[in-house]
Amino acid sequence: MRILDRLVTASFLPLASIIVTAQSERKRYATRSLKPRILCEKAYDGRNVLLLALYEKGSLRPDVQRLLQAAQAEGFYVLAVNTMRLADPSAVEGLIDCYIERPNFGRDFASYRDGFLHLFARGWAETCPNVLMLNDSVFFTRERLPKFLRDMVSSGKEVLGSTENYDEEHHLGSFCITMANPILRNPKFQQYWKDYRLSDRRPTVIKRGEMRLSKTLKACVSSPDQFTSLYSGERYISALRANPELVDFSIANVRASDINPWPRASLKNVIEKFRTRYLVNRSDQVHGSKQNTIMTSGEPHEDYIRSVEDLAKYLSDIGNTDALRAEDIAVMVADEFGDGFLTGSHIHQNPTILLKMGLPIIKNDGVYRGLLNVEDLLRLSDLMDADESEEMRKLLLSRPYGGHHLVGWQLAAFHLGLL
Repeated sequence: MRILDRLVTASFLPLASIIVTAQSERKRYATRSLKPRILCEKAYDGRNVLLLALYEKGSLRPDVQRLLQAAQAEGFYVLAVNTMRLADPSAVEGLIDCYIERPNFGRDFASYRDGFLHLFARGWAETCPNVLMLNDSVFFTRERLPKFLRDMVSSGKEVLGSTENYDEEHHLGSFCITMANPILRNPKFQQYWKDYRLSDRRPTVIKRGEMRLSKTLKACVSSPDQFTSLYSGERYISALRANPELVDFSIANVRASDINPWPRASLKNVIEKFRTRYLVNRSDQVHGSKQNTIMTSGEPHEDYIRSVEDLAKYLSDIGNTDALRAEDIAVMVADEFGDGFLTGSHIHQNPTILLKMGLPIIKNDGVYRGLLNVEDLLRLSDLMDADESEEMRKLLLSRPYGGHHLVGWQLAAFHLGLL
């Protein structure tokens, strides 16, 4: 039956692409005469700007309200562009300084574009220290938000993403990037937004938006080290070497969902590297060899490994020795978990680890894309207050894995990355 399902899905692939493209063009035509509406605007006074792309209907989500409250407390001027409609726009007074509603076409990059064009037209780019570009495709946790907002605008970097993405090529996740004043005034950056052409096709937005924006930003920075991320792979690897507690936490909280093909860090790989590098049967040793060797003792019983201490005991059992160097084990663990961290979209691949490190945002499509399961959600919940953990689970579980509940051309479109 599974083979038959795959054949049926494959037969829908050409149709899926045609339908999604047609839907995008129909929405382009339907919204061609509609313009963004500025519903409120306070005078700008030279502060850092939070440019927030919203998809909020009726009222703001509680976690979005938490973000706005934190941003106001940290002194941001909040410019929010919403592709939906709030029932009472006046309800955002005190939370949003400039509120714009726009036609629902073009996804988050359409809102970003309108926000930046508004900023350029008002001349704010001349005096604005930083723009933190953010959208509501993430869930905002309470405790870590204030420090995170401060960190995103106080690094001194010209371009700072929250996390990185190595899917296809290295770029910054466009759901959260800070751009400093030299970038805002750069003609290349301004021209990018003036030339940006809207689309509702997800792959087109990723290529034309997220990927090309990173290329533009790389072309605008004064040196390569001015394009980086707050929670980079290098930061995680350094933290693994400096913080044994984080190593143990990573071992116990590696992503559980196995639906997505991105490889996950595994202690089995560490053990295999240990066998290959250090274990040699005495009968196989070459006379006079100086290779670091440990005599094997056969297969031990299975153990439940949840920490470096557990791993050290297990490896000692395999090698029939107590002469293991802790630094050797630490390096092998850091190598394995560092490689796992650097795969694909970091925020999707490592949500629990990043939350532990201080990143206060979780991607809302983690379950839908097959990167998180219920076990992952429960581990995330353990790091939050009870009320917001319930909010997070309800939000992420409202979109179950698309590969299981979509059918026909929509299932084909999902596997093509169109939905």
